[in-house]
Amino acid sequence: MVFEAANNPGGQIRLTAQSERRREMIGIIDWRMSQCDKQGVIFHFNTWADVDIIAAENPDVVIVATGGLPHTDVLTKGNELVVSSWDIISGDVKPGTNVLIYDDAGDHAGLQAAEIIAKAGAKVEIMTPDRAFAPEVMAMNLVPYMRSLQKLDTTFTVTYRLDAAERSGNQLIAHVGSDYGGISKQRVVDQIIVNHGTIPLDDLYFELKPGSKNLGEVSYDALLSGAPQTVERNLAGTYQLFRIGDAVAARNTHAAIYDALRLAKDI
Repeated sequence: MVFEAANNPGGQIRLTAQSERRREMIGIIDWRMSQCDKQGVIFHFNTWADVDIIAAENPDVVIVATGGLPHTDVLTKGNELVVSSWDIISGDVKPGTNVLIYDDAGDHAGLQAAEIIAKAGAKVEIMTPDRAFAPEVMAMNLVPYMRSLQKLDTTFTVTYRLDAAERSGNQLIAHVGSDYGGISKQRVVDQIIVNHGTIPLDDLYFELKPGSKNLGEVSYDALLSGAPQTVERNLAGTYQLFRIGDAVAARNTHAAIYDALRLAKDI
């Protein structure tokens, strides 16, 4: 049985698949849903599961796959003035006209948001504190992004860090520094996007820990060797408890799927 907070499965994968060049990612969802259908898996959509809802099912195993929330609280001042790359990708926030994207996650989301904003006609600068941008995007995937973004006159700035933001009338002042020291610059823009990965949405996991047999503990020796999980720390516990994917830490799709496979194959 699966409790899904949204009205459709897939979470961030479904958002990612909105991009024309990542549309095939929807196959990850479609194939798995077809397999679940064959196995008679029951889905409850639009359901925000809590401890009481889960306890009512009297489960033997609970796997928390609640994902993560965009982590934008990275500035010394002005965090309330920024939005996340996922806000742009989902359409929850409309692109500005002069936009600074601060990307120190280096994944697809930063470039995907940049392309959406640039195609809307905005002036876009992508800034990273690293020596190169988007290191998590492999070369074959980077080429089409670059072809599109360069045609749209996107600016790429490396080795600079966004330190703070403040409002000035209807504009934002971005205060820029460097990890190498001795630099203090400003950018005047009307929108700042931060792409800094996610923070775990793990409240439910910690609420469920006291009632679990393993107190949420995973044997990583067993996980890596492909053996079943047999940890028991709480004799009063009634279920095994695990968490996977971004509910543990910011990670990619492959890691989340692999987590689930290594745990669920022995259930």
